[in-house]
Amino acid sequence: MFDFVYRKKRVVQIIIALITLPFAFFGVDYYFRGSGSATEIARVAGDPISQTDFANAMHDQQDRMRQSLGKDYDPAVFDNPEVRYSMLEQLIGQRVLDAQVRRGNLRVSDAQLAQFIGELPPFQDDGKFSRTRYEQLLNSQNMTPLAFEQRVRQELTLAPLQEPISSGNILAMSNVERYLGLLDQQRQVAVATVAADAFLKDVKIDDAAVKAFYDANQSAFQIPDEVKIEYLALTPESLIGQIKVEPAEVKKQYDDNVRQYTKAEERQASHILIAVKADASDADKAAAKQKAEALAVQARKTPAKFAELAKQNSQDPGSAGQGGDLGSIARDGSMVKPFEDAVFSGKQGDIVGPVQTDFGWHIIRITGVTPGKTQTFDEARGQIELDLKRQKSTRKFVEAADQFQNLVYEQADSLQAAAKGLNLELKTTPMLTRSQVQALAQNNAKFVQAVFSAESLQAKRNTEALEVAPNTLMAARVIEYKPPTTRPFDDVKVEIRRQLERTAASELAQKAGKEKLALLEQGKDAGMSFGKPVNLTRNQAQPGFPPDALIKIFQVNASKLPAYVAAPTERGTFSIYKVLQVIAPPAPDPERLKAFNSRVGDQVGHELFNAYLASLKSKADVKINQANLDKK
Repeated sequence: MFDFVYRKKRVVQIIIALITLPFAFFGVDYYFRGSGSATEIARVAGDPISQTDFANAMHDQQDRMRQSLGKDYDPAVFDNPEVRYSMLEQLIGQRVLDAQVRRGNLRVSDAQLAQFIGELPPFQDDGKFSRTRYEQLLNSQNMTPLAFEQRVRQELTLAPLQEPISSGNILAMSNVERYLGLLDQQRQVAVATVAADAFLKDVKIDDAAVKAFYDANQSAFQIPDEVKIEYLALTPESLIGQIKVEPAEVKKQYDDNVRQYTKAEERQASHILIAVKADASDADKAAAKQKAEALAVQARKTPAKFAELAKQNSQDPGSAGQGGDLGSIARDGSMVKPFEDAVFSGKQGDIVGPVQTDFGWHIIRITGVTPGKTQTFDEARGQIELDLKRQKSTRKFVEAADQFQNLVYEQADSLQAAAKGLNLELKTTPMLTRSQVQALAQNNAKFVQAVFSAESLQAKRNTEALEVAPNTLMAARVIEYKPPTTRPFDDVKVEIRRQLERTAASELAQKAGKEKLALLEQGKDAGMSFGKPVNLTRNQAQPGFPPDALIKIFQVNASKLPAYVAAPTERGTFSIYKVLQVIAPPAPDPERLKAFNSRVGDQVGHELFNAYLASLKSKADVKINQANLDKK
């Protein structure tokens, strides 16, 4: 079983992602997770899913989204009942798979687990597993080896269930080619418009209609409420100034990690590639080698014209246009070994090759050499001190976060105690709207809700300490509140009249446009002037063609052209689209077809596995406690 799993990249990708996410991935609330309630949310074949299980899964998903979305992350999305139910469905699926693993008696031995982990690149030093590196990396991610190994064992155990089904994605290449053809198909279209402005002269809006609109839409004319707040922010960075680092500690860090402060030699190089396909005939291979040798002779005769030779002859599309320039190259395995060895075999100005790799034959010009350099202790001292302070401030933050929460809660009528106790700067804002408060809190919606809650506004009590971003806690207190007000009618009546006039003119334009469309569909002259035809692609947006219009254009029956469709635009204009021609795309490039086949195949494999999982769920004894699921 292990050999089967080990060949698969999916498990490796999952595990590498787990250990390479930055420390902030976990978020401060990771440290405040208690044991939680053991109340069951669901039971799968007798196996309970507790509220603690569910809360931990939710936290992990929040962490992933926070890491992925950054400032666009909104924690409020997890209050949605559909999201909570979807999360529970994932947990149920996991338990169903676990039960299937037990039935199949699938196991991963300690030796197999050790082999798998030992060959993961992040844990290797000079190509060999390093126990020290392993423990340091896991520790930096706040993971214990035991927890990590349990996760890896679980992924490896599930792989024999997942991989065969997910890989059952064989698709007929002709179907994929047809699908690509539809995606790349173009349609030639000309556009005529019926503008709303032309009907403004026919529109009359009386004062009563303006006042009625104002009375019916008071909320549209509100000036939003505002607050003036004082606030504290606790982050590892806010604690750095309180951290002391001993000189001996700095020196030890340098001595123990000299390699970290060594910059390896780098080379700048250009190349000319004469490509050779893997399945090329012996004659083609010989011809490519002969051409490469001739180019090498020519390059050595006139080195100054190397870039010109590369532009004319190189078959590397990524560098040929730049005269073969590849930029800086280090001995880090980013280039295939024969090429890398060749780059580092000569001196600046040398032309090396031809050198053979899996891609073909390369003629290489070494254009620059940047020698390696090890920073002296004095040169590295400042950065080492800062790095050590950051490490210590992160650990101190975990301790300070608990104290911060307690002080904010226990002395709820002031933030002074928390500011003094943790040596933090208490900041005061001008009057801010809700959106400005959210921007202050790194786009955290819960912070806005806390600031504008009744307790904050009326009692002027501190908000709770909220995690607004990874390793960032904030608390605030409202100093002044200005409730929302409605703009007076006299201030907005001109805007309302203009809006009603444009709406009415747009309705008249649409009515006229639909009448003209009906005439065109009957083959009659509608007096429309169509613009210059343009070519549209199904899967590419184009200015002037709203998504609704594109859908209609590509739904037109291609056997009956010209054909007409219409759609209103955002500005009230009514557009009529005359479809003149369908342009079939050329046959897709084999490489693109292959890549697309793989992408669609992956999606099909995903759907197949979802169907398998749904089948397992339908046969399992699953009971959901909706009341406990709804608890926050």
